[in-house]
Amino acid sequence: MAVVGPFRAIPGRTGELVGFNYALPVDPLDERLPAAIGALRSRYRALHEPLRLEFNEETWPELAQALERGGLVLESRNPLMACEPDEFRPMTAPSVVVRFLEVDPRHPTTLRAVGELNGEIAGRASLGAVEGVAELYGVVTDPPFRRHGVAATVCSALVERLFRDGGSLVFLDAENPGAEALYAGLGFRRIGVRLSYAEPPP
Repeated sequence: MAVVGPFRAIPGRTGELVGFNYALPVDPLDERLPAAIGALRSRYRALHEPLRLEFNEETWPELAQALERGGLVLESRNPLMACEPDEFRPMTAPSVVVRFLEVDPRHPTTLRAVGELNGEIAGRASLGAVEGVAELYGVVTDPPFRRHGVAATVCSALVERLFRDGGSLVFLDAENPGAEALYAGLGFRRIGVRLSYAEPPP
């Protein structure tokens, strides 16, 4: 993990393997922020990697303007949602069979599962955990199988497994209103807005 001013980052293939291929703010921001943004850009350029930053707008309200002044552009602005065990409302579509995949030894705290309809893989999702707090990501339902409860069933199985094993919180980035409604139905609540900034292509 690289430490650049208030930011932490794991760029490149290593970051992909741990579900963390972006930079994010961790430490308090101060007058050194513009220099830190410049140093972060230089580091990623030297590695020939695209620079991306993700953060909760409510937690870091002044960061967006600083990134824009530093030449980065807004990539996405999505609801950030979270769910604790006592809020969780699992949903199961009887026609969907959930199958957990083998754990990848390179990132052993990540759970992956697929949902099958009539013996065919119809969707998938992943849950990456650190000390009982997990991010639900990579939720995809293949187009021919949508509106059959695949995503809700697979997500429910992953979240249920985490909470059963003692996990305390699951959070996610809802990419569209339909996704936000799905997660709200499972007990997720909005806790902020996740902004994603990136360096524009040359």
